[in-house]
Amino acid sequence: MSKLEKPLLLVSEDEELLFQQLIQPTLEHELIQCQIALSTRKFISLVKGFWLAMYKDREKLYINSGHALLYPIRLIIFELVTQAEYFKRLSKKTFGDECLSLIYAIVLLQFVLQWIKERFSDNKEVHEALKLLYRTTDDNVDDQTSPSREQSIGQAIAVKAIRLKYVRTPRNLLVCSIKPTIFFIIYMISKKK
Repeated sequence: MSKLEKPLLLVSEDEELLFQQLIQPTLEHELIQCQIALSTRKFISLVKGFWLAMYKDREKLYINSGHALLYPIRLIIFELVTQAEYFKRLSKKTFGDECLSLIYAIVLLQFVLQWIKERFSDNKEVHEALKLLYRTTDDNVDDQTSPSREQSIGQAIAVKAIRLKYVRTPRNLLVCSIKPTIFFIIYMISKKK
């Protein structure tokens, strides 16, 4: 697997190795249903963040502030999703189960990214800024030490738009649009036990 972006969360070597062991076979099977969530190293890095937040106690995770400045779009998505009540309920059910946490992290990210794509497809300025996140050919982007001015402006525009759309949407459209998925995941967890 190609090298992921610098981690948003502080992770141990053991956690990093465990994630690599779990994600590699998943990538080799090319899950069509979760094509967006597994399409770039940016998204796989987000999967890793969601996985850790489900696998471990979210309150015991620490944001790597130096890396968070490089990836503000990833940070805002991670924060908004992991602070939501549905995520907290879901993570209680997946706590300590590395495989289940990975499956649900991938499925959840797929729906979150689809929600973002649908909400901002008509806003040209934000859509252009989000291309930084959605770019599928990111192999030539090696561990940046700092974003360019253009990238920083684009990221700031996208972060502001995501936060405003997420916070100001009546009854939180993200939750409403992925609620069936969350209920399905919770149902599958209860069936497993």
